[in-house]
Amino acid sequence: MEMATGRNPLLARPGRGCSMSDDEIDYVNAPGWQTVSSAPAPAQNGTPAGNPNFDFRTPQQRREDLELVAKFSEDTRRAEEAKLEAAKLKAGAPVPTRDAGFEFRIPRDVLRKVSPQPYAFDDVPLSIATFAYHNSQATGHDPSGAIVSAVTAAASVIDDGYKLVVRPESNWVVSARVWSFLCGEPSTGKSPAIRAATGHIKHMHNVLFQQWIDKCKSREKGEPRPELPALYTSDSTVPALADALIANERGLLMLTEEMSSWIGAIDSSNKGDAAKNRGDWLQLRDGGPRQINRVERGAMLVPNWGVSVLAACTPGGLAKQMKEMPEDGLIQRFIPCILAAPNLDAAGDARKALTTWGRCLELAWEFTTSPYPRHLTLSADARALFDKEVRVINELVIATEGFSPAYASHLGKHPGMLAEVALVFHVFGQHNGDPGMEVGAGAMKYAIRYLRKARRHAHALYTSILSSAPAFELASALARSIVASEIVLTTVNRDWMTQHCQAFKKAAADDRLRREAVQILEDADWLSAQTHVKFYGGWPRAYSVHPQVFQIFAREGEQWRAHRAAVRDSIGEGG
Repeated sequence: MEMATGRNPLLARPGRGCSMSDDEIDYVNAPGWQTVSSAPAPAQNGTPAGNPNFDFRTPQQRREDLELVAKFSEDTRRAEEAKLEAAKLKAGAPVPTRDAGFEFRIPRDVLRKVSPQPYAFDDVPLSIATFAYHNSQATGHDPSGAIVSAVTAAASVIDDGYKLVVRPESNWVVSARVWSFLCGEPSTGKSPAIRAATGHIKHMHNVLFQQWIDKCKSREKGEPRPELPALYTSDSTVPALADALIANERGLLMLTEEMSSWIGAIDSSNKGDAAKNRGDWLQLRDGGPRQINRVERGAMLVPNWGVSVLAACTPGGLAKQMKEMPEDGLIQRFIPCILAAPNLDAAGDARKALTTWGRCLELAWEFTTSPYPRHLTLSADARALFDKEVRVINELVIATEGFSPAYASHLGKHPGMLAEVALVFHVFGQHNGDPGMEVGAGAMKYAIRYLRKARRHAHALYTSILSSAPAFELASALARSIVASEIVLTTVNRDWMTQHCQAFKKAAADDRLRREAVQILEDADWLSAQTHVKFYGGWPRAYSVHPQVFQIFAREGEQWRAHRAAVRDSIGEGG
């Protein structure tokens, strides 16, 4: 990126890309994970990567896509069968025996929370991967959080006037605008990942603010106050955001570490503006001019109504919030990141990587800022890869919309996300000082890998965390109580379930839900109704417990017993 270095002391020397010095180049080349070449490899049969008939997916990736569709079908079938069986039980039909071959079948896992494959270092360009690698080594947190946070932070510093013409024939143009959220339990390091990725943006924001104060103090009497510059905001009120965007047409980063409070502020209806607020926020994802009309503040035209968003939430908090939200597609506009448990034995030092990452952000901000719009295009190879991946995405949308409409709706937004992320990776990729005006196949291949990983996290989000299936949740709670038993159980009955599982006890008023949950455990070969004994209230008097559950799920049983002991200790019931 060629530019005058006098403007900013942290700018890169030409030819170094991402402002790394010689020792920093050696530093980022130290890890052994960056093995993917940015150049598309030709097929062995001579088919060029630019051929639109060339399937970019590997055989493994094609199998994974087919398995994903099959899983939707299987989950839906099992849920429908459970409902049908519960309806038959409620009508007084006898429970069919499941004893035949019961002990010879293997119980299926109904305990494990969905844990998607993490975002990988080779899913993103070297500058982002280096930051995420050293940050995860130092903190022990899932690197997925740092990767997704860094991609969103990178998008926010790119001027919205720096655009990619995706398809000239249809006038499809995008800016580098990304919405993402990290979802995990309190111990997964959501806030540390966000702070590490955006800390330098806050520093740059503060520098600009101090310069603005100095200009205000030195202005002549009667001279108008200069517009207030900003790089990020945490104020989600529409009027305040409109003022900030009028003064900063290049776009901003909306930074919120509590997604529930952010959504609550959007839906604030103190003055009857909740519906208007949601409409305004949905438009923020697309950018472009926006007319804002309010009774008290009057009308205002915002030249570019667009922001990038980075937020965090817990699985339970998000699920609860979603039950109260209208189905208008707001959540589907986000790239999700489901965080895994941290590594408790981390040992690393990320200080140098944080400094280098800050220089990358400054360089991207300096290089893309311009009073005039600039339009980039896709190279022929990048366009062929893009068109091929969009076809795959559209096929997945058609295949899944009948099983999971929310997931299909999210997938339907992936073509636009793919173009936006490719533009980000173009700016933050390896180049000789100037990324050029053509987005190449290297950036597109990174974007394809990144969005494919996002598909896995979205699948976990919409089929598990946000799935409205209380029977499956109750079945999991009941299964935990079984494996957490201090003794190896051979049979259980309804009274045992009520006494040893709080969730089952709380569902006493919903007999249908209880029956569906037990039916799920029967389908999963955890339990088998003893039909040779009398029924009581429509329930079998006893269920056989599969003898292998205590061996297969011994670790989960130990963890749940430790959890119970910790709870008892916290309320003073321990020895």
